Amino acid sequence: MSITTPGHFSLGRSLARAGLALCLLCATAPAKSAVPRLNGAGGLSCRVLDSPAKARLPQGRAALQWSFGYLTGRVQSGTGEPHRRFAGPDGIAAGIIAYCRAHPERQVADAAADFFGP
Repeated sequence: MSITTPGHFSLGRSLARAGLALCLLCATAPAKSAVPRLNGAGGLSCRVLDSPAKARLPQGRAALQWSFGYLTGRVQSGTGEPHRRFAGPDGIAAGIIAYCRAHPERQVADAAADFFGP
């Protein structure tokens, strides 16, 4: 049974078209949104750490502290992953700031993870 009024589409057909449009919209959404991303300081945009001056602001300090914790946890996990040499807190901060300057669209977590590579 469908509900129709003279000169208008049936309700069922309208709902089907709306559903199809929604499916197409979801199917064409960027794949990037399917990747789970972090919240909190690790999920901040690298734009908060793209300069030493920004690293001294509250969000920049929080992002650096998160990064130090991330790196410590990853090294202490005992998996023996290869990583770049850590040159103390100042060297780590400089490395993260350099990464963020080069990749402002990425997240702080990506900058910290960059210490571990192939």
